[in-house]
Amino acid sequence: MRLIIEARLADGDNDTVEEGDGVLAVVERPDGCLAELGLTLAEGQSLLAKVQTGLISKQVKQWLSGQTHCQSCGAALKHKDSRSTVLRAVYGKVTVKSPRLWSCACQGAAQTPQRVVHPLSKTLPRRVTPELEYLQAKWAAHLPYRRATVMLKEALPLDKGISASGIRNRILDIGKQLDADIERDIAKLPRTVADVQVRESSHVAAVSVDLAWLRNCDSGRGLGRHVNIVAGHGISTPSPVT
Repeated sequence: MRLIIEARLADGDNDTVEEGDGVLAVVERPDGCLAELGLTLAEGQSLLAKVQTGLISKQVKQWLSGQTHCQSCGAALKHKDSRSTVLRAVYGKVTVKSPRLWSCACQGAAQTPQRVVHPLSKTLPRRVTPELEYLQAKWAAHLPYRRATVMLKEALPLDKGISASGIRNRILDIGKQLDADIERDIAKLPRTVADVQVRESSHVAAVSVDLAWLRNCDSGRGLGRHVNIVAGHGISTPSPVT
C-alpha cells in the first residue's frame, strides 16, 4: 500500500487551482499488515512542516505583491535588495525572501534622503506567530522552561525553532505586558469610594493573596467535602533609620 500526498493551491478570487510543489510525502505500508497503523509521529511532523512551508511562502509572496506601491500616492517603489527572513510558527521555521524598498519621495522633504522600507519586518517585527507564543507561554507556566521546550519539540516539528532561553525571554516580555495592562487599568479606577477619599499607604511594599481547596477528611459532620482556605500576606517597608 502506498499513500501519495500532493499539494495544490486554490485562488479564492477566481477559484483557479495552482499546482504546488508536487509530492509532499509518500507513505508506504505492507499490504495486509497492521504493525504500522496510521502515520508515525515523524511522518506527521515532516508532512505538517512541508505543508506549512508551502503555505507561508505563498502567503508572503502574495502579500508582498501588494506592497510595491506607495500607500499615499500610489507610485511604484524602487527595489533596493532582498534578504532572507526567518519566520517561526507552530510547525517549525520557514525562511522567506523579504525585499527592501526605497521610500517614496512624497514621504519626506527635499532635504531628507530616502530611507529603506522593509515591509515584512514592519508587519511582523517579532517574526513569530501568536499561536506559537501562546503554546510557549502556556506550557512554560506549568513546567520549567527546559522541560517545556523538550515537550513542544517532541510533539511539534519545531526542531531548532525554539529554545529554553527564548521561551524564558518570551515569558518575561508577556509578564511586562501584563504588568503594564494592570497598571493602566488601575490608573483608570475611580479614586473615591462612597464619597470617601481613598488613602494610599506608604508603609506597605507588597501584598500577596493565595487560596486553595483542601479535601475534608471528616465529611460526615456536615462540613462539606472541601474546605476553602484563603491566605494573605503583607510586606511593610522598613522604617527609615534616624
